[in-house]
Amino acid sequence: MMSERRRGGRTLLVTLAALAAGSCFLPIPRAMRPPEPVASDSAAARQDSIARAAARRDSILAAEREAARQDSIARAQREAARQDSIARAQREAARQDSIARAAARRDSILAAEREAARRDSLEAARRDSLIAAARRDSIASIEAARAAAAAELAELRESGPVFVPHDEAPRLVWDTEAEAALATTLLPVIRGERLDPNISASIWLLVRTDGRVEATAIQTASGDGAFDAAAVRAARGLLFAPALRGGRVAPVWVLREISLLMR
Repeated sequence: MMSERRRGGRTLLVTLAALAAGSCFLPIPRAMRPPEPVASDSAAARQDSIARAAARRDSILAAEREAARQDSIARAQREAARQDSIARAQREAARQDSIARAAARRDSILAAEREAARRDSLEAARRDSLIAAARRDSIASIEAARAAAAAELAELRESGPVFVPHDEAPRLVWDTEAEAALATTLLPVIRGERLDPNISASIWLLVRTDGRVEATAIQTASGDGAFDAAAVRAARGLLFAPALRGGRVAPVWVLREISLLMR
């Protein structure tokens, strides 16, 4: 009895052991499998890694876009600065060119003014030289004419009354002063000598180039010595427009009848 129980116990143990061993090879339904904690942690880590990579990629892309934007802004700023520098350089070049043109125009005007002043100075010097030469010539001509007239006057005075060719004879300048001078010279003699008021004497007069009488010579006496002397004195005080010869004044002898009523 005891043996049987022992055999039954061994059989049960063997059966249980076999069952236990066989259970290791039996498939376990998925629903009945226990959770796999290791596999779940790996997926989360992978998802987290993917998320971090995506975030890093997005950050890199954002940084690249920002860098590109900043680079574009920098390029635009550099281009604007370059354009501004070019514009400033052009303005400066235009200003310098304007200054140069103004300086050249000023220099041209100054040079023209200096040239005009030089020409004016030369012209003034030439004109002054011509005027001085003309004045010298005129003075020399006047002196020569005076010398010639003086020589001719001296010769005529020495020769006495003689006909001298001329274009225009001397003309008596008759006015109230000349008439009064003649009357005051002749009238007292006529009254004092009780002479005929129509008495007269023909007298040669040497008329100078200034119209004054240089010398006298009685051609026909009046018959009264006192009247002849008064007539000579009166004749010396007469004034004439001088004779002309060749367009110039010249001394000549002219015969005039001196009387109280002469004209």
